[in-house]
Amino acid sequence: MPRLFCACCGRPFERPSTRGPSPLYCSADCRRQMAVRRRAWTRADLIGALSLPQQGGRDITRAPSRGRYAA
Repeated sequence: MPRLFCACCGRPFERPSTRGPSPLYCSADCRRQMAVRRRAWTRADLIGALSLPQQGGRDITRAPSRGRYAA
């Protein structure tokens, strides 16, 4: 059987069975760790998407301009 490498920690491991798709992770711990990371990345992506101004809309994150020479 071909040697596989864990998508989480990078360690080589042997495929336990030829049935089904190839496993991505060497252990249940790595599977759990990647699930935690996936949730964190998704949350960070959502927060980043919500903080960006909409295209074509008003940017409410900046103070209104009072003109070029306003004091």
